[in-house]
Amino acid sequence: MKMADKVKMLVIPLVLIPFLIIISGTFIFGRIYLKSVFGTKGNGTLEPYANPVMTMNSVAEEILKELEADTVNHPDQLLDRSYLEGLNERLAENNTFFMVRIENEIYFRGKADTEELDTLLPAYGDNEQIEGGLFVDGSNPFFLRQQDFSLSDGRNGSIFVITYTDRLVRNMKQILIELMLMVVGVLMLVSGFTSLYIYWVFVRPLKLLQEGTERIKEGNLEVDVAVLSDDEIGQVCQSFNEMRVKLKESVDDRMRYEQENRELISNISHDLRTPITAIKGYVEGIMDGVADTPEKMDRYIRTIYNKANEMDALINELSLYTKIDNNAIPYNFAKINVASYFDDCIEDISMDLESADVKLEYRNQCRKETRIIADPEQLRRVIGNIVTNAVKYNSKEERQIRIQVMPYEESFVCIQIQDNGCGIAKKDLPLIFKRMYRTDASRNSSTGGSGLGLAIARKIVEEHGGRIWAESEEGQGTLIAFTLKQYQEPESRAEEEKERS
Repeated sequence: MKMADKVKMLVIPLVLIPFLIIISGTFIFGRIYLKSVFGTKGNGTLEPYANPVMTMNSVAEEILKELEADTVNHPDQLLDRSYLEGLNERLAENNTFFMVRIENEIYFRGKADTEELDTLLPAYGDNEQIEGGLFVDGSNPFFLRQQDFSLSDGRNGSIFVITYTDRLVRNMKQILIELMLMVVGVLMLVSGFTSLYIYWVFVRPLKLLQEGTERIKEGNLEVDVAVLSDDEIGQVCQSFNEMRVKLKESVDDRMRYEQENRELISNISHDLRTPITAIKGYVEGIMDGVADTPEKMDRYIRTIYNKANEMDALINELSLYTKIDNNAIPYNFAKINVASYFDDCIEDISMDLESADVKLEYRNQCRKETRIIADPEQLRRVIGNIVTNAVKYNSKEERQIRIQVMPYEESFVCIQIQDNGCGIAKKDLPLIFKRMYRTDASRNSSTGGSGLGLAIARKIVEEHGGRIWAESEEGQGTLIAFTLKQYQEPESRAEEEKERS
């Protein structure tokens, strides 16, 4: 669900729910209030809600009608005090009482301490003048209804039905207070629900995201942030987790690179120390007069020269690898004819292999017009490094190297260099193109070398858009192959050359 939809959902509890609760509460409290004031009267209509004063007045009129029937049919019954007390108790349920006046004296008073009303009561026969009237007794307003009657002995009297409105006012205040408390309670409830909703939907995922950033700040890149939804915040959390993975990979690569650099420095230091130690030993022999004959002197000097060349080659390879690793070598790509280039290259290699007593076989299966896109100098370096490794790690009496050039797939040329040496174990095969890796565990191998040859070859081949791999079987030899892109003639030029031929 999108964030906008969740915000829309938030409007429902903020607006609709409080409105419904307040309306319902007003109705419920209103019914309680009306019942407390009017008893069971007036509960079936809406008039008590709109005008409770008029409703109270109507209740008084209903009571007066009941008394009117009694005064007409049984007027002398109004002299029975027990009857009057029972009728007054029934009227008290509606906050109403009545008084009976015969001639000019109060015969029955339904409520004590109301003598001050005596002077306010109208005379016999004046009931029409007070129809719907509202009187005030001190600070207490009241409704007054009058019903005149005549006794059998000829005396005249009046019944006064009095309804105080003070209870109405008290109940109105109470209902207002209760409504205010209800509104405050509803608002607090909705506010709490809204706060919980906002925390659960918005704040909680942001808090989890903050905890994730704190973990990264402390260097912990192992734990993902929980993705709680698919909205915009969830997408941010998902992107954060992807960033964490990328950052962890970057940190791991950097640590691995630093570890390899430390190993490289250690290995180079060891490889340099060996020829330097030899040079120092032979120089000390010359200084101490150990080389006391021209033959010894010549042998010592040649050894020193060879060791210096080894150091120079090692430093050159290290410098070259550093430049390649930092993309600091500009490649001079050109269109090269495969046949002529490899013929020249094999001719140069064969002289060195012949002096090392290594048999060389060469075969080119590509067409004569096949060309590739490559840097001639760097390509020669790749072939030289592979051939050098093949010679160096071959301890058999009859050493052989086979070089084949052949088409590969549709747009590549494959160069295979195979030897008949001791081979490489399967566990070491995927690692031989890593820098400074040697299949022998000891750095004191008599083969020497920097361990960078195949790593440099891989870098150059990949920069040419090809790939390099190795196949080997222990005791049988090793095959190292790499691919280079063919140069494809444009269709128009190819058609022209075809017509000329």
